[in-house]
Amino acid sequence: MTDTYQILLSISIIIQIILFIAFIVLIFKLSGYVKKLIGKTDELKEDINSFKLRLDPLIDDTLDLVKKLNTISGKVEENIDTIKKVTDRVKDITEDIYEFKNRLQKKIEPPINDTINFYTAIIKGIKVFTEKLKNSHGKLPADNLLFDDKFDYDVEIKEEYNDINKELNEVRKKLEEMKRV
Repeated sequence: MTDTYQILLSISIIIQIILFIAFIVLIFKLSGYVKKLIGKTDELKEDINSFKLRLDPLIDDTLDLVKKLNTISGKVEENIDTIKKVTDRVKDITEDIYEFKNRLQKKIEPPINDTINFYTAIIKGIKVFTEKLKNSHGKLPADNLLFDDKFDYDVEIKEEYNDINKELNEVRKKLEEMKRV
């Protein structure tokens, strides 16, 4: 048994040496991989740092842009509110002007219409008077004439009638202009 024991012990030592050598080789290989991994990690770290250097200004510019956009949108909202207020004011003023026009028209139209009717009545009265005067003028005896025969009353009355017509036409024109307003 000693021989077998010796052989087994020798085999065991050889296996241990082989395993120890394999372990040492494995450690060297692993340390090489670890060095490569550390190198790759350092490269990755440098890439990340350079990316960060490029990304920082981009982030700052983006934040500035967002601030500017917020400022612009705030100003746009203020301007829209101002435009709404101005539009409402213009609408109110327009309504007030329209109401004022209607009130003024209601107050002015009756007196103007009364004035026109008055002038029309005067003109009609003058026409009737002149017609009666013409008709009765021929029927009066020559010694009972109210007016002098030498004077042409028709011409004078026609001139007065024309003057009154002109004035009435001016009043009508003014009334039409006021109605347009």
